[in-house]
Amino acid sequence: MKKFILGLVACTLMSVSFSSCEDDDEKIVIPSEVVTNLSFTDTDMDPYKIGGTLSWELPASEENVTGYVVYLSETTTEKATQLGEVAAGVKSFIVPAGTDLNSYLLVVAKNVVGESEQVASIAVKDNSGDPIVTELKFTDTDNAFLKIGGTLSWTLPNPEGYATGYVIYGSDDNTKKGTKIGEVEAGISSFDIPEGTAYYAFLQVISRTAAGESENISSVAVKDNFIGTLLILNGGNFNENNASIASYDLETGVLTPNFYLTANGSGLGDSAEQILVYGTKIYVTVTTSNRLVVLERDGKLIKSIEPKDGDAPLNPRGMVADNGKVYVSYYYGHAVAVLDTASLAVEEVIPVGRYPEQLAVSKGKIYVANSGGLDYPNYGTTVSVIDQTSLEVEKEIEVLLNPTALQSDSRGDIYLISMGNYGDVKNTLQRIDATTGEVTVMGNASRMTLVNDKLYTAFAQWGDPNITFKVYDALTEAVANENFITDGTSITNPYALAVDPTTGDIYVAESAWGSTGSLYIFSADGKLQGSPIDTQGYETKCMTFLLN
Repeated sequence: MKKFILGLVACTLMSVSFSSCEDDDEKIVIPSEVVTNLSFTDTDMDPYKIGGTLSWELPASEENVTGYVVYLSETTTEKATQLGEVAAGVKSFIVPAGTDLNSYLLVVAKNVVGESEQVASIAVKDNSGDPIVTELKFTDTDNAFLKIGGTLSWTLPNPEGYATGYVIYGSDDNTKKGTKIGEVEAGISSFDIPEGTAYYAFLQVISRTAAGESENISSVAVKDNFIGTLLILNGGNFNENNASIASYDLETGVLTPNFYLTANGSGLGDSAEQILVYGTKIYVTVTTSNRLVVLERDGKLIKSIEPKDGDAPLNPRGMVADNGKVYVSYYYGHAVAVLDTASLAVEEVIPVGRYPEQLAVSKGKIYVANSGGLDYPNYGTTVSVIDQTSLEVEKEIEVLLNPTALQSDSRGDIYLISMGNYGDVKNTLQRIDATTGEVTVMGNASRMTLVNDKLYTAFAQWGDPNITFKVYDALTEAVANENFITDGTSITNPYALAVDPTTGDIYVAESAWGSTGSLYIFSADGKLQGSPIDTQGYETKCMTFLLN
C-alpha cells in the first residue's frame, strides 16, 4: 500500500512539471519590437566604402529581446549581408571602415527563438563623393565630317545611392567639363546623341545630386565615323604643265592619281599652289597657268577663272574662305580678290604688298603675307591686314624677311612662317597677336598646319640636313612635342603637312626634284603606318580633307 501511494505522488509531480514547461514555451515568441530613429554618418572617405557609428533608440520594452542584428542591404526589407550583432540594451554598432557600400543599413531585434520580421532601416550616403558611372560606350553613326550621333551608354553605379540623374557633356579636353549636350534621370543608363551634333574628342557623363553636379568625370573617346578622302595637290615641275591632284581614300587606304584629269579629260595646268575645300566646292589655284579652278566634289570643273589686268595675268596663289567668300591672293597682281562662292564672280580686288602668298582670317580681318618673292634679294617684310567689312587695308605689320605661310588659331592669333633669304636668314616661325599686332619669334619652321589648336611644323632649311618636326600648343605658345615622329623614320624633303582632326593621324608629303612624291602616314603617337605611298605627282604643295 505504501509503495502505491509513493508511485501516485511521483506521477503527479511529473505531470505538474511537464505542464509547467509547456506553459513557459508558449510565452517565448519571435520579437515584434523595433528600434527607432536610426542615425548613420559615413566616415570612410574611400569611394564605395563606408564606416562609422550606426545608432538607434531602443523599443519601449525589451522584455522579449535578447539583442539586435545589423545588416547591409539594397532594400529596406531584405536581410542581405550581416555585419554583426549587439546585446539588448545596446544602442549602437560600429560599422567597420572599408565596408562595401550598399543602399541601406538594417537593424533587427532577436531572441532565442529567432529574429523579428519587423525591420528598421536607414539609407546610406557614401561620404567619398558622388556615384560614378563606368564602362562608357559610344559608336558614331553620323557619316558627316566633324558631326556625331548615336547612343551613349554606361554602367550605373552600384548602388546609385543619392544620385538624382546624369548630365552628358562633349569636350575636347578630357580633364575639363565641356559643353552640355543633355541629361537623364537616375536609373537611366543611356542617352541618344542627336545626329548632326558637333564633334567632340570625348563624351562625358557626370552624376547629379540635389547638391549639384559631381566634380568626377567619366568619359569615352570619340571616333568620328566620317567617310572621306585626302586630296593631295601636286604642283608639278615648273614649266612642264604636269600639276595634278591625287585622292587617298581614308577608309580603304587606296590612292588614286589624276583626280582632276579623270573627271575632266584634261590636265590641271602648270604650277598648282593651293587646294581648298569650302562648302560644296573645291577651289584650286594654278599659278603659272593663271587659273583659279572651281570644282564639284567629284572633281568635275564648274568654272575656270583666269584673271588679268589688261593682257597681264594676275596669277592666283593663296586662298582662305570665310562667310561665303573665298579670298585669293594674286601673285603678279599684288592684290587680293574677293570671290563670291554662290555667283563665282570676283566682287572686289584689293591692292596689297608685293607678291602676296598665303592668307588667314581672324576677327573680321584678312591677313596677307607679302613675300616680295620675285624681287630677289629685296624680299618683303610685311603682312597686310584687310578689314572684311570695308575691304580696305587698314595697316601693315612688320615681320621677318620673306613671309609666306599663315594660319590662325581658335583665339584669332596668327602664325606666320618667313622663309628668309635661303642663306644666313633662316626659315622662322612667328606669332602675331590678333589684339595688339605684336610679333613674337617662336622658333624655326618651313612648313606648318594648325589643327585643334595644335601647330604641327617641319623645319627643313635649304642645305641643312638636320630636319625637325615639332608641335606647338597654340593656346600657350609652348612646344608640346619636340618630335612628332617617334619611331625614327627619316624624311629629308617634307613639302606638305596635314593632320586628321578626329584621329590625330599625321600625313607628311615628301618631294625630291625629278621624282614623284611620297606620302608618309603616322599615327597620333608618331608611328609610321605601313610603307610610304607614291603620290604619282611631282612636288606636293598642299593637302586637304574632302569629307562627307
